[in-house]
Formats: sequence, C-alpha cells, structure tokens
Amino acid sequence: MWQNKFFMKKNNSTEKQLANIEGNLSKAEHFVEENSKTIFTIIGLIVFIFVAYFGYNNLYQKPLNEKAQKQLFITEQYFEKDSFLLALNGTKEVQGLLSIIEDYASTPSGNIAKYYAGICYLNIGDYANAINILDKYSSDDKLLMSIANMAIGDAFSEINQPKEAIEYYEKSIKFHKNTITTPVTLMKCGKIHESEKNFQEAINCYEMIKEKYPESDESKTIEKYISNLKYTENLN
Repeated sequence: MWQNKFFMKKNNSTEKQLANIEGNLSKAEHFVEENSKTIFTIIGLIVFIFVAYFGYNNLYQKPLNEKAQKQLFITEQYFEKDSFLLALNGTKEVQGLLSIIEDYASTPSGNIAKYYAGICYLNIGDYANAINILDKYSSDDKLLMSIANMAIGDAFSEINQPKEAIEYYEKSIKFHKNTITTPVTLMKCGKIHESEKNFQEAINCYEMIKEKYPESDESKTIEKYISNLKYTENLN
C-alpha cells in the first residue's frame, strides 16, 4: 500500500514539473514573439560586428601591416648602419621611419617605427623629438619598453632636466628588471643623484648594482663609487 502511495506522489510530482516546464516554455515563446524584432536586431548587430572585425583585421589591417613591414625592413638596415638621418627620412625609393609612422600608424610596424625613430633622434641630438616620439611608443615587449624609457631618461639628462631623467630611468627599471639594461640604468640614475648631491640615493643605486647584478660590467668598478660617496657623505 505504501508503495502505491509513493508512486502516486512521484507521478504527481512529475506531472507538476512537466506543467512548470510547459508553462516556462510558453512564457519564453510569448517573450520571443513579443520581442522578436529586438532579438533579431541584436543578433544581426552581433553578426555585423564579427564580420566587420574579421574583415578589418584580415582584409585591411593585415595587408597594410605586410606593406609596412616591407618598408620597415629596408629602413632598419639604415638604422643598423647608424645612418640615422636616412633611416628617419628615407630616400626617393624607400620610405623613412617618419613616413611609415604617418602612413601606417594603426599597424604594429607603424608602432615599432616610433621606437626606431626615437632612438634615431636621440643619436642625432634632437632630444625634444626623441622624448616626444618615444613617449608615444607602446609595446608588450617589456625589454623594448625598458630601453625606450631609458632613452627618454638619456634625452632629459642631455637637456639638463635631472628630475625627469631620474623619473624615466626608474620607469625603465620597473618595466623590466634584467641583467642587460637594469645595471646600466641604475648607474645612470646614480650618477645624476650624485651630481645633484643626493649622495644616499646614489649609494642606493650603486649598492643595488653590487648586490643584484654582480656579473655586470658596472659591478666591476662599483665599489670605488660606493667608497668615494660614503667618504664624501661623511665629510658633509
């Protein structure tokens, strides 16, 4: 008897669940019928965005970047030979970095051209343009970003703006601590602190080279800098 009651309860429960499901389906159908225009508009918009994005990247952006890469490849050869003016301005046959930046600004090649152009300006002593263009450069490559910020620091140092130089040297270090650029940047930073008579800050930079980068070239003579500064600091 108890078994019959159990099955009756189970059947009743199942019937209620089915009724609820049917009710929900009916509500959903009713909602779709009432809002069909809005729903199809949203779906159409999503499809349009996807097609537009795919088309922009594959039919416009990709070919444009490939064209920019070809121009940049030739210009890089001038850069590597230290022909910085040629790299910046190009020739009648080859676009220079400035032209590549203007014509292909939205491409990865146009972006990396900013880095090269900034370094070129730094090397020819046009520090204002070096700062301006390198500050606009952005990359996921942390090492390149570290070098770019160090270069901006160098430009500020050359125009006798020590505060800004230190700011960008510190940015360089924060971007990517490594055995290649960091000890060099710390040394530059320390020397500016030293010239500004901020002896403890300079010592901190030099001691970091000694402790963190003992294999670097800068570390070979760093003890001399530390000793001289500690002696100078004691005198004051």
